[in-house]
Amino acid sequence: MPAFSDQTLEEIRSRTDIVQVIGERVPLKRAGSAWKACCPFHHEKTPSFHVNPQRQRYHCFGCGEDGDVFKFLVQHDGMTFPDAVRFLAEKCGVEIVEADDGGHAARARRLFQVNAEAAAFFHRCLLQTAAAAPARAYLEKRSLGPDVVELFELGYDPEPWGTLDKFAEAHGFSKREMVEAGLGLLPDGAQSASLLRDRFHGRLMFPVKDHQGRVVAFSGRILDKAASPAKYVNSPETDIFKKSRVLYALDKAQRPIANSLHREAIVCEGQIDVIRCHACGFPRAVASEGTAFTDEHAKLLHRYADSAVLLFDADGAGRKAAIRTAAILLAEGIPVRIARMPDGEDPDSFLLSHSKEDFQAILDAAIGPVPFHVAHLRAQEADPDGADAAGRIVKEVLQTVAACQNAVHKARMVQELAQELRLPEDAIRAELSGVEEALRRQRDGAAFRRETAARGGVSTPPPPPLAPPPPPDMPPPELFEDPEPSGEAGPAPGASAPEPAAPPPDPTDVAFCEFLLKHGEEHPATIRALAALLPPMLFANPMVRSLVEAFYAEAAGAGGGALERLQADDPKAADFLGVLSARRDPTAEHPPRDFVHQILLDAWRRWVAARLAASAAEKGLDALRKRQDLRRATLDLKSWHTGCARVHELAGVPLPAPGADEFPDLPALDGEAPPERPPVPFIRHRPPEDEPPPAPAPEAEPAPGRPAEFEDDLPPDDL
Repeated sequence: MPAFSDQTLEEIRSRTDIVQVIGERVPLKRAGSAWKACCPFHHEKTPSFHVNPQRQRYHCFGCGEDGDVFKFLVQHDGMTFPDAVRFLAEKCGVEIVEADDGGHAARARRLFQVNAEAAAFFHRCLLQTAAAAPARAYLEKRSLGPDVVELFELGYDPEPWGTLDKFAEAHGFSKREMVEAGLGLLPDGAQSASLLRDRFHGRLMFPVKDHQGRVVAFSGRILDKAASPAKYVNSPETDIFKKSRVLYALDKAQRPIANSLHREAIVCEGQIDVIRCHACGFPRAVASEGTAFTDEHAKLLHRYADSAVLLFDADGAGRKAAIRTAAILLAEGIPVRIARMPDGEDPDSFLLSHSKEDFQAILDAAIGPVPFHVAHLRAQEADPDGADAAGRIVKEVLQTVAACQNAVHKARMVQELAQELRLPEDAIRAELSGVEEALRRQRDGAAFRRETAARGGVSTPPPPPLAPPPPPDMPPPELFEDPEPSGEAGPAPGASAPEPAAPPPDPTDVAFCEFLLKHGEEHPATIRALAALLPPMLFANPMVRSLVEAFYAEAAGAGGGALERLQADDPKAADFLGVLSARRDPTAEHPPRDFVHQILLDAWRRWVAARLAASAAEKGLDALRKRQDLRRATLDLKSWHTGCARVHELAGVPLPAPGADEFPDLPALDGEAPPERPPVPFIRHRPPEDEPPPAPAPEAEPAPGRPAEFEDDLPPDDL
């Protein structure tokens, strides 16, 4: 952030009339030597907001807001402090000398000048030249009158070749500056003396302004369809224009949004929709400029708006765009409602044929994103009330719900989804937790890959959340991929097809290898216990499986240098261990015992899930019983208290005797007690042929009153 001297700030304050600045935004009335109004920062009926011109400060006796003119612009207009300083300096004629930034500030000021003069030139051409008659006729046909043309400074770019060169020469701009501003192009290979190619010639011009009201770009609409296949042409991104950081008409909408009852913005799809809303008395409307709505748009809007209503076209594309935009706004913490337009209508066409009250009724009837999304998905289902349809709808809608960062709003959306589909809220919450975990892993994995790519090598992931400790992020995926053979187009004729690539390791596998590497020598008894509880067959990636076997052999004292030999024979294994050795210790923020418990639960839960998926197509009573048992195991494996017995049973290892500790060299957890639940036999099927079956678990005594010989005659839960 640039630093401004106290002398510069004081000079700006002394030259600025705070009454004028605030009065342009809030209706002030004189009260003796001061001015007063209803506070713009909270809703009130009796004015308690006072502006003192002698002290050059404002103060609200209702909510306590207090500050100078800089703070007012930051609080009310959503400006950053540097923007507020520059805005007022330009307004009162104070020159700010900033530190050397390689000429960027000077170039930016020059581009602002180019765009401002170009906007004024295009506006004069629209109003005064005969060549602009088609543009004026188009505006009249669209019922966009002179007041709208003046408010949005619409213009026309003349067609004659060389007009842009004459404009640049008349205002002292170079051809390079015209190209940098995105107004013109030099033909390929042309010299600076050549005529510029006008990017927008013959088009109706819409100036695009940033939130401070400065022209940063243009959007040109074709008038003669035969002249170009492109209906709209937008400025390219420049030093002062980034599409994802500009909302069309925000410079005009920011104050109405901030002064509205719930600080609610109206988000539309296109420029004409926004212009129509402003012209018909709804000046809170904005739209993204030349791109889909982005996270940066949401952050910009959040400076002024506490909520938003989406007003998109009533077609399939419009509904999908509304759902996508709603998820982005929810992730930014902005509550969203979605207005439902009549079929075939958009805001522009509706306001042309209906009253302002009818349009307000549509805004008032806007619904939350969950009912809107459910209705959209149900319309696409042949049997919307079927069980399969409900599953698909829940899975899709929860992607939007999971994006919400506000716990209250999220809880409300879960309730709405349960009511819409007539499902228990607990079931929705259970599904939501899985979606949130998947999204978290995707975000963490993407962040780790970006960090690794940026540093060109090893990166240390951020510490995991407190509980439960998730497995750390993945090493670079190229460590697990076989390199493509160079100079070969494919296998030789008659040769066998290459074996499929091994799957990359699960994050749980990576976490376990990291634990073995950093704690193998420190906790040999634990490693030996893990060798029985976590057999190598659970690891699908061959390299990881080989590493685990080598670590187990070393801990048992029978390795004979197995780990060193593996690294010598397999360079990828050596690279993998090198990556892990440079990373944060996975038990740095969590007790090692807690970490070991979580690794065991994750690995066996994954194995049970694979068995459950493999049995989905099996028929018969035995298959149903097997799936029922596997589902019970999945529930047990969610915590160590209920999963300890399951882990021992699956591994074929008896539970330790009461008072015994199978991990004696790990520090005990506070309040840890041995599990009370005895192992319950539940696996009634053999694992696949390529996996050694777990040793049979000891038979549990039958429950009182239930003869053991009738155990298999009990109907499963899913019959």
